[in-house]
Amino acid sequence: MSINLKLVQFRKKIRVNQKKVIDTIIGDHSTQSCIFCGETSFLTKEHVIPQWVYNRCTKRTFVTTTNGVSQTYNKTTLPACKDCNSNILGALERHLKHEFEKTDASIQGFSNETLELIILWLQTLEYKFQVLDLRRNLNKVKGADYIPFIGKMPISMFQGSPDTSPAKVFSNLRASLKALSIKSKSKKLNSLCVIYTKNQDFHFFHASNEFIFIELAEYGVAFFFFYNRIFDDNADAIIAAREIVEDHYSDKGT
Repeated sequence: MSINLKLVQFRKKIRVNQKKVIDTIIGDHSTQSCIFCGETSFLTKEHVIPQWVYNRCTKRTFVTTTNGVSQTYNKTTLPACKDCNSNILGALERHLKHEFEKTDASIQGFSNETLELIILWLQTLEYKFQVLDLRRNLNKVKGADYIPFIGKMPISMFQGSPDTSPAKVFSNLRASLKALSIKSKSKKLNSLCVIYTKNQDFHFFHASNEFIFIELAEYGVAFFFFYNRIFDDNADAIIAAREIVEDHYSDKGT
């Protein structure tokens, strides 16, 4: 089955089951059901960031900004049924890896069809991070007072603006899953920045419901995507992305 037909199947599954999926996740953040379609059988471990992205290195970590705690990529997983994980999303990633391998970002661009698939892939990462942040509790931060009641609350309640409410978190979760069911990403094309890179290592950072930056050193390309900002011109998105990237690396002392 072609990737397009598999994605048709994926979108249909989400549209039919999205209310049940979100209601289940809200009701039980640790529910053992597929985070995409709600299936409870044939569950697998879906990596929040795919293993191939960081060359399956079990020592690589990422830091949650709210906790300041490092977590290994290979152990950061969510439940997904075999069909959604391996058959559909696995096929999407294999298709994109093939596109990355055959395209030299320094001399040519990706087709609009491929760019839309990249956007879909980045939207799946955003949705998975939102679910993950509902499943993780706020830990004690070094040098700060720890309040047991607050410690039992999901990290997602502390992401974004200071007045983030549970209702807003759940609304964002619904919207991020719904985005996966929308076929055309044409309105979002200007929100995706494709960057040629010579860096030798994988880099990643993201802000929930705002943006994601992911650098694929193996393929000489990086992507910065604004989840909810629409730009009239891609050049404007590139300027905005550059400011955020520079601030991020400045904060890291690099």
